[in-house]
Amino acid sequence: MGKWAATMRVCATCRYWCGSRDVDGLATLFEAKEPYGMCAGPIGSFRGCQMNEGHSCSKWEKFRDD
Repeated sequence: MGKWAATMRVCATCRYWCGSRDVDGLATLFEAKEPYGMCAGPIGSFRGCQMNEGHSCSKWEKFRDD
């Protein structure tokens, strides 16, 4: 699976992606442990869908607020 920087707006770095991932202590690097995960976004057409770790949408939100 992929490794992604927090600045990349992909599902693997989104707070709403429920796929298995490892996140470093500062939430700057994300490693997807599986290619797909459920989208738990509050609104939008992807809610409840299996999303690829590298997919992106306009509802993306940062994993952690600083």
